[in-house]
Amino acid sequence: MFTLKQFLKVLLLPPLPWLLMLLAVLVFWQRRWARKLLCVTFLLILGLHCGPVNYALRYQLESRYPPLIDPRKAGAYDAIVVLTSGSVPASGLIPFPSIDEHMFRRLDEAWRLYRIQPKPIIISGGHVNPFTPAMDENKIARDFLIKWGVPKQDVIGEEKSRDTFENALESGKILKKHGWKRYLLVTSAMHMPRSMLVFSARAGEPIAAPGDFTSGKFEWSPFDFFPNESVAPKLFQTIHEYLGWANYYWRLNYAGD
Repeated sequence: MFTLKQFLKVLLLPPLPWLLMLLAVLVFWQRRWARKLLCVTFLLILGLHCGPVNYALRYQLESRYPPLIDPRKAGAYDAIVVLTSGSVPASGLIPFPSIDEHMFRRLDEAWRLYRIQPKPIIISGGHVNPFTPAMDENKIARDFLIKWGVPKQDVIGEEKSRDTFENALESGKILKKHGWKRYLLVTSAMHMPRSMLVFSARAGEPIAAPGDFTSGKFEWSPFDFFPNESVAPKLFQTIHEYLGWANYYWRLNYAGD
């Protein structure tokens, strides 16, 4: 099931949908609906790749949960759960293992919260890609916190989960084992809506503590209405989050997961 989901991602996330639509236009050009499909494809690419539309889509996700400036105002809690993003193992020309930008910001937010009120930190997430060997992705993230000064005994690794749904299930087991119920949930602001959806249903009482915000004040120029290369990766992430939220909502409410 997990591997099938990875293939479906490729089919549903840009740029492959645009290529498949254009291929259908080419094959069935003599039919009237194909010429209409060409117009639809053009408008979708133009609209979704322009700055204002992309910003609006991301803003709806990131504004759902405000930043937790002072965690002490959230009441009593037992732990901090941080969801992993991307890790970069030492390979090729990369001399040292590291983490991607999103993971760095998540860990930075967890570290900030820890300094205000020290609580055990659970790093949740393991190896995702089933077609590549595991490279201690979780350990790379844990080591960053330890290097920054968090005591080793306060950093707990959860390496079994491969996506956000499994993050909730596996983190829930650790929380239950220690008798912890309320906890801060740290992830990227854009990722927080679907994280809260599944964690609230499967893992105690999460308190949203989003980090890695990307929607600052929108300052636009006429050129922002044209497709540009900076929007493409943001569009991929945005559509991924909307599809992920819809998938988890369906699984929780209709599939009996």
